[in-house]
Amino acid sequence: MGFRLSGSLPFDRLQAPFERASDALARLDERLRSSPVAGAFVVRAHFHEACAALWRVGEFVHIEDLVLHDAGMDVRSPTHELVRAHAVLRARRRIASREPEWALTTSGLAALRGARTFGDTSLRQTVKIRCLDESDPEELDFDRLDDEAMATDEFDDIDALLKRTSRATSPIEPSSLRRDDSGLVYDDGWDEEARLSEWREHLKEHEALPPLMAAGLALDAWETLEPLQHRAWQGPLLTAALLRARGKTRHHLAALHAGFRHAKYRRSPQQDLATRLTAFAQSVEVMANLDLKELDRLTLAREILFRKCNGRRTNSKLPRLVELCLGSPIVTVPLAAKEVRVSQQAATTMIGELASNLRELTGRGRYRAWAVL
Repeated sequence: MGFRLSGSLPFDRLQAPFERASDALARLDERLRSSPVAGAFVVRAHFHEACAALWRVGEFVHIEDLVLHDAGMDVRSPTHELVRAHAVLRARRRIASREPEWALTTSGLAALRGARTFGDTSLRQTVKIRCLDESDPEELDFDRLDDEAMATDEFDDIDALLKRTSRATSPIEPSSLRRDDSGLVYDDGWDEEARLSEWREHLKEHEALPPLMAAGLALDAWETLEPLQHRAWQGPLLTAALLRARGKTRHHLAALHAGFRHAKYRRSPQQDLATRLTAFAQSVEVMANLDLKELDRLTLAREILFRKCNGRRTNSKLPRLVELCLGSPIVTVPLAAKEVRVSQQAATTMIGELASNLRELTGRGRYRAWAVL
């Protein structure tokens, strides 16, 4: 199960690809720092990254279905792949909304895995959950209660509910991850805790390396150790969190899944470490260059769409619809009506005003969807 570097890294071979990737990633992050469409770009990147994560494991999820599922407006029953893609989407949003180092901490990893904890040791020492027991006179004070009311049964249901709640919240120590122990879903010999500990030790070994090089080694170690049986897609997300924690990407969370999807390289364990790291750098470079083009496209689309808002009254909701079109990969009439808080007829009218700069995706007369050109 162990992962160790075989000899020293061939820095002369890795220097050029990692410098190009680092420069491209730095340009993208700097552009996002002052871009007016940075928020829309980040929202779109979350959706594209979730779809790319499923694509890497051989599943195909339409981004349109993922957008509608996330908005709670499914047109059909969600598939298993769609539910998994939404799990990736929620995990990525959670990482992006927290502190840069959160995802790499013990509590962060536990939360992303689904292991519920009550917090750190300091929190467990300060938070005291004590069960109320009628046998303890110091805990219950009935002096102010009406004797006749307490003699009746009207508080019995409330007391029973309080006891059940106290029993449910009484454990202070972190609870273990619930899973199927029948051997059909999880391998009994797969020690996730040990593998995660080894992966985190590997991160500490390469803290002195440049951020992108350390991220490449961290991802390669993740794919070699395979700490999680059913959430392997978390590896690139944690690697992106590492880049953010090291200060390489201060204004966004790198979409590494999307980079691997568009790169020509396909990972193979038979290849040597230098080849795998070179491919990682090339994938990051491809991802950053594509995101720069997407940023340019959104910036131009924003300028064109907001021209439609010139001369409107101050309480017009058309600018909000423009922001929705920029931030969402697709827009439907019900979705626009829900997000902009107008009637569906008003949403249809406003979309018609922007139709010259939007692309209709379905080609139908009903149940249509639009996207920014």
